Order: sequence, then C-alpha cells, then structure tokens
Amino acid sequence: MELLISLKKSGVLRHLGFSAHSLEAGLAALERYDFDSVLMPVNFASFYQGHFGPTVIAKAKEKGASVLALKALARQQWPANAPERKQYGKCWYQPLTNPHQQELALRFTLSQPVVAAIPPGEESLFWRAVELAAGFRPITEEETDQLKVLAADLNPVFHA
Repeated sequence: MELLISLKKSGVLRHLGFSAHSLEAGLAALERYDFDSVLMPVNFASFYQGHFGPTVIAKAKEKGASVLALKALARQQWPANAPERKQYGKCWYQPLTNPHQQELALRFTLSQPVVAAIPPGEESLFWRAVELAAGFRPITEEETDQLKVLAADLNPVFHA
C-alpha cells in the first residue's frame, strides 16, 4: 500500500480501489486508506436478509469513495441439488431467473448510491442485465417491499 499511495501522490496512478466480499474487509480498508472506490456486492437479499452492504456503502460515502456494484442478479447460495445449476455453470450462486424479479433486483442495485453495476459473467444474465439497465428507473418503495418479502425466505450469498 505504501508503494501504491506514493505512486498516486506522484501522479503515476490516478485512482486506487479495492474489492471486498466481506463486511470486515470493506470497513477495514476504508478505515485505513483513502481509496477512491470499492467494488462490492450490492444485492437485495444480502442487503435485507444478510445485512451486508449498508454499512460499507455508508462508510464509502463518508470517505468519498465510489461504490461499484456486483451480484445484482444473485438470488441466493445454491441449494443442494438445484437442477438449474448446469444451465448457469459460470454462477457460483443461484441467479434470479424470474424476469420480474431480475428487473426489481437490478433496479434495487442501481437505486443505491453506486456509480456502476457490473453485469454477471454468465452470458445470458449479462445480456439480460444490459437490457434491463437500458430501461432503468428508480425502484419504488412498494417494489422495495416486494424484494424484502422475497429476501426473507432466501439464503443470501453474503452475510454481515
């Protein structure tokens, strides 16, 4: 980090960011260094059921770091013997497959204080996310309530 900080101060690097998939790592990094961005999961199920996201997002805002979102279309951890797992071989989590839920989930993520949402690596989900993002509108309170109900029965990918 000392090298990266000195390179930024000298102008060789313009921006420093990090990726965090745990609450502890995200908060620790933001506390210790002046990062410009954090790449992290911003997902409705992890947010509401796993309580993962709000504190790191708040700390990033406090420190002036941008948030780049991952896992917007994640549903939950893969249930044992899930038949659709073969169809989504690049997903290490169970993705949302219901079109309405996909739309609400991506709109939830994009309605958070994020600068971008990175689409999934699974090709069909990648293009679905691009399609949905093109018609983005902020999520409503009623729609957020629908996601909270859905999240209540899920096993989120990320937990606080």
